[in-house]
Amino acid sequence: MNQEKPRLLFICPTVAAYIGGTETVVSQFSERLKDQVQLTLLSGDPGSGHTRLVDIAGVELLTLPFIARDSTLNHVLSKILMTSRFKIESYSFFRALKKSGIDLARYDYIVTFYEADAYLLSRRYPALRGRFRHFLPGVSIRGFYKHVPARDVFYLGYRAAERTRRKWGLDIQSLPLGVDDGFFPPSPPPYPRDKRLLYIGRLDGSKNVDWLADFFMQSDLPQKGYHLDIVGDGPLLDSLLAKYGQAPSMSFHGRKRQDEVLGILRQAFLLLHPTDLESFGLTILEGMAAGIPVLTHELDSIKIWAKDHPRYPAHLDAAAWRSEILKFEQAAYWSEASAGSLEHAKSFTWDRVAGQVLQLITNR
Repeated sequence: MNQEKPRLLFICPTVAAYIGGTETVVSQFSERLKDQVQLTLLSGDPGSGHTRLVDIAGVELLTLPFIARDSTLNHVLSKILMTSRFKIESYSFFRALKKSGIDLARYDYIVTFYEADAYLLSRRYPALRGRFRHFLPGVSIRGFYKHVPARDVFYLGYRAAERTRRKWGLDIQSLPLGVDDGFFPPSPPPYPRDKRLLYIGRLDGSKNVDWLADFFMQSDLPQKGYHLDIVGDGPLLDSLLAKYGQAPSMSFHGRKRQDEVLGILRQAFLLLHPTDLESFGLTILEGMAAGIPVLTHELDSIKIWAKDHPRYPAHLDAAAWRSEILKFEQAAYWSEASAGSLEHAKSFTWDRVAGQVLQLITNR
């Protein structure tokens, strides 16, 4: 092995094609580790007509064709095979990997970020298992730990560890996530002039973005001068556009690079994140770091690190969400939440988390 700079491969089929928590994690780790290792990033090809969302100078990027989770073919196969779109995505990616001729043996360490990728890598390349490390939001595949050694698995976020202890009797180390320095404003943000509400993330059922859009349009918030910005894509995008694409009080921004997301975030009045499923809550941390007050659901995986800095209106309760939003029309209330969130976010940095990750990758 190269003792000066180990050869490191990150496998993340979605990193060049989607905006989401895992994709942000991989991009941040890549940026911070690229000078300490020889880093290759292996991703699925986003396809024609789609913007490649990752661009990291100093990192080798390899892409393979794959059946992306939101493609028509993936949807058809998921119904025929009665399995998840995520598994189809991973299986198609690993078939492309086998055909590609890429020699995984030339890497000292190989890292995955989705459980299906970790499972398939261990099953299909057993001779290289000693080189594998898996940083996952959680595990649900039956028989996963029969094929993937628990010593090689680490959780990003706090949702999965307790479930793993109950189900498999295993203790898996959990790591927090970090926030990019660019999210922190040079000075405390002033009370916003515009009442722009913001959602950032994947547009799927677990995030309840469809509920958010319905709640907003059925409330009196548009009449009070509020505007809802939705950033991201996913299976609900088409139906949301069909329903609200022409609404003057709602804007759909689609996929955006991090610098573009940051620009939109800094114009926000509040960040709304009515999620049901979160391994950590990176979008929440980024909003807090920008000094934008956050409203979300009170999930254990969020509250364990965010404490009481976000506001937690009752689950999918339109009256509770409206009431909490209107509280922030008091400038003092907004400024107090903004300052507290920003200060708390300073204890979470990508440099610190990336350093932990590199140590876990290279040391037993």
